[in-house]
Amino acid sequence: MNRMKGLLAGAITAALLTSGTGAALAQTPADKMVGRHSVEGEVTKVDAKKGWVHVKTSDGTMIVHFPPTDLQTLKKGDRITVSLALKDNGPAPK
Repeated sequence: MNRMKGLLAGAITAALLTSGTGAALAQTPADKMVGRHSVEGEVTKVDAKKGWVHVKTSDGTMIVHFPPTDLQTLKKGDRITVSLALKDNGPAPK
């Protein structure tokens, strides 16, 4: 279960980084990105207006966010691959 929580946290972080700062993420040197991997699964729910997608994987369900415009053609039952990477932005502000 801890692995799934970590995977989910990483997925949400990666998805939020991708959706909110695509230009900044593209400028991040490749050597600063860690934990790169891909997860395959089936779409179980899509909220294209808000940008949320639920993906059932072999490890559990991931809930990730993307720009709403990227989800317009995605539908329940689609098989997708979510590619993830993490970037450490340092400690949280106090």
